[in-house]
Amino acid sequence: MTFRLLVLAVTVACSTAFAAKPISLVFSAKLPVLGLGLDDHLTVVRRLEIPQERSDQLRRARRITPSLRADLERFARGIDRAPADTRFEALKNRWGAVQRDGWTVDLAATETALLEVLQDASRGQVNVVYTSTPPTRTVEFFRKRGIMTLLGEGVSSYAGSSAARVTNIHVGARNFQDRLFEGEVFSFNRMVGNINARAGYVAGIVISGDSTASGVGGGICQVSTTVFRSLFAAGLPIKERKNHSYQIHYYHPTGLDATIYQPTVDLKFTNDTQGALWFQTEWDDRRARLVVRTFGKPRRERVVIGDPVILSSTPVPPNRFVTDARLAPGQTRLLEGGARGAVVQVTRRFEDPASGQLIRSETLRSNYRPWPNTYAIGPASDSSARVSSSAR
Repeated sequence: MTFRLLVLAVTVACSTAFAAKPISLVFSAKLPVLGLGLDDHLTVVRRLEIPQERSDQLRRARRITPSLRADLERFARGIDRAPADTRFEALKNRWGAVQRDGWTVDLAATETALLEVLQDASRGQVNVVYTSTPPTRTVEFFRKRGIMTLLGEGVSSYAGSSAARVTNIHVGARNFQDRLFEGEVFSFNRMVGNINARAGYVAGIVISGDSTASGVGGGICQVSTTVFRSLFAAGLPIKERKNHSYQIHYYHPTGLDATIYQPTVDLKFTNDTQGALWFQTEWDDRRARLVVRTFGKPRRERVVIGDPVILSSTPVPPNRFVTDARLAPGQTRLLEGGARGAVVQVTRRFEDPASGQLIRSETLRSNYRPWPNTYAIGPASDSSARVSSSAR
């Protein structure tokens, strides 16, 4: 009995040892990365696993069957791609510049390698043969300019914006989509260029001093505010910044907005990073969310932006009315919501990243005047309110 069991065990072991391996096609590529810390590349692996039974059938055929060739071509189509310029991406809870090389599978060479495996039962893996094409903008573009990490992120909501305002936000934001800045003084107006119809802007509501009116480019301050928040979070010194005359719901939280009005009012920062800056922008109209990110040379300090503190507040003034002949007698329409006046302060702290110890701090103060609710009213309506020509 013992002898029979031993023979059976040996037979099973030998049968297992000489079993043909299932076939798998493996594509493996390394993507250069910058800024993730430990590694200088990301490995991309894709597999096409062929079940054991079908692998055995293909080995008996000892050739590339039409169905196998169709599978290989389908697998290759999922790999082939054009190169894409390098940009920063969120990976492993950090931001790194990822070089998206282009890939083209060499079908003839891969078929040759596959045929060799079909004829050798001891082998199972087939390495896909391909050529790699780097993009025009590689990781070296960022490395040689010292752009290594995310410095700051600005976020704002444009919920409730008109179609014209959204159009202007898109046009303005594109000026910060994959955009390089090299220099000592950043100027928003220089970055966006002329704000006019020729540049793609449309008529929208603009704020000029103490009044609002229709003008080309209304909504551009959504972009300037978001850029301001990004550079403020990046720790750059403010050279020129003016808040809006009154608090606007688009720019919540209050105290972190920046108005521009060409050619007289600009937003400027001093670039103290000793390197270039790189901007990436994204917007989501479904969520009405605009994001501007600034990348550059790592700072020695950690920048912490405190919550806005309202130092003082004044009530909303009495309603204001403007006559609108398009409205029926007695009909009213809200043109512009009112806002309380306020003095708001935001603190920016520079801390030691290891200990959290405060190195220095700065305060940003914004003064907003109170603003009335403004209504349009039919011309025949009785109203003792003073008629004004302001409108959002």
